[in-house]
Amino acid sequence: MGLIKIILEYKCSKCSNQVKSEKIECICPKCEGLLFIEPQKVEIININELKIEKGNFWKYHKFFPPIEKKYQISLGEGGTNCIKSKNLGKSLGLNNLFFKDETQNPTNSFKDRVGALLVSHANSQNYEKIICASPGNQGASIAAYSSYAGISCFNIIPKRIDEGKRAQMYAYDSTIEIKGDTVDDLIDYAEQKAKEEYFYQATAELNPLTIEAQKTIAYEIIGEMGVPDWLIVPMGSGGCLISIWKGFDELKEFGVINKLPKMVGAQVAGWSPIVDKYYSKKPITTSLKTSHTLGILVKNPIYKDLTVKIIKESNGTVIAVNENLILSTEKNLARSEGIFAEPASALTVASVEQLKDQNIIEKNEKICCLITGSGLKAPYVLQALTHKSKTVGIGALLSTKLKILQLIELDSMYGTQIQKNLGDISLSAVYQHLSELEIRDLIAREKKQEKRIYYNITPKGKKVLEAIQTLVELF
Repeated sequence: MGLIKIILEYKCSKCSNQVKSEKIECICPKCEGLLFIEPQKVEIININELKIEKGNFWKYHKFFPPIEKKYQISLGEGGTNCIKSKNLGKSLGLNNLFFKDETQNPTNSFKDRVGALLVSHANSQNYEKIICASPGNQGASIAAYSSYAGISCFNIIPKRIDEGKRAQMYAYDSTIEIKGDTVDDLIDYAEQKAKEEYFYQATAELNPLTIEAQKTIAYEIIGEMGVPDWLIVPMGSGGCLISIWKGFDELKEFGVINKLPKMVGAQVAGWSPIVDKYYSKKPITTSLKTSHTLGILVKNPIYKDLTVKIIKESNGTVIAVNENLILSTEKNLARSEGIFAEPASALTVASVEQLKDQNIIEKNEKICCLITGSGLKAPYVLQALTHKSKTVGIGALLSTKLKILQLIELDSMYGTQIQKNLGDISLSAVYQHLSELEIRDLIAREKKQEKRIYYNITPKGKKVLEAIQTLVELF
């Protein structure tokens, strides 16, 4: 019995043109606007059907394009909790501050919802290869779910990326290619390569099913705490905010809820094109070299105009947060609430203080911050563990050595391979680090083909990595 081709129904966000296709489409053929999946026609539902079930993302299957159960892939994603603040809320004078904690997912990010839906769709259409251009979380999730489904995964990543995310891709046996500095540099290349080599396209900006997967976050928020007054979401391309808004908006259309939240889009100051668009400012970007918020650095987001439109329609606002405040909030969130978030997530919590200072949010309003992913993916955290300026340099050195250990734990590498993976570091500096690690018996060398010297992690090196992992978890 052959595969059943799924007909996807799209609607253009610009001209409302409707398109039906078996293929993944993202651009309207009529006006070149953005295409989104039309909501599925579902039976009458009530709010009780939205109650979260831990690890049961597929309970919302009727809201997706139809994928037979035998093709559905799951690693136990979804059903993450909305946690009420015990300490930060009090310190800010807020009675109803909540955190939607997506670190509880299998690969520790909200993108596992995307991994489940996109890989299942690829599986249902008998694809053998899948491609994803991503600065981190989506690539790691697609790699994990592809591995589980037995589909080959090809990840395209920028030069600089959180090493924990890159390590996940390696661990899930993904093929990795480095291309450019930001997300913008990756997308066209991924689109062309998918056409040439018949890959399933799993790049967020090129596959509207990403939006469908992420909108389930809205369902779970409603099912657990009702509709919040304010929902704060980090923005890179703006896709996450659009997804969640779509989820709320469709449920209001279905009559399940009678109001919508005010949306707050948060970006990093100096890398805030959507914030700049909202205020009609000329974009200004800072250097990539010093940034720890790489996963949300997008120069020209494709969803920029639509995101601004949605935020204004919701009576919400935007905010750009200084990176130093983001990093200090990351520590406070871990120490005060027991949630260790990546910078993109701490960004939403850091926004709350500024919104309170500006008298935008009120004491008794329900405020929900989306925590998109875990800080365990970002080993630079070693630098944040120290607050004494005289030791900051030591933190930077430790961070580089940690990255090297993580890389060669996954597979033995030679010097130039390590340099290519690290980016923004000279080959001589790499060999200096390798020498110091070798002296301490944390790595060992061996000669392989062409008399090239490869480096492997030693048992002592693995113990050091385990110790650092424990330190980070205690932090």
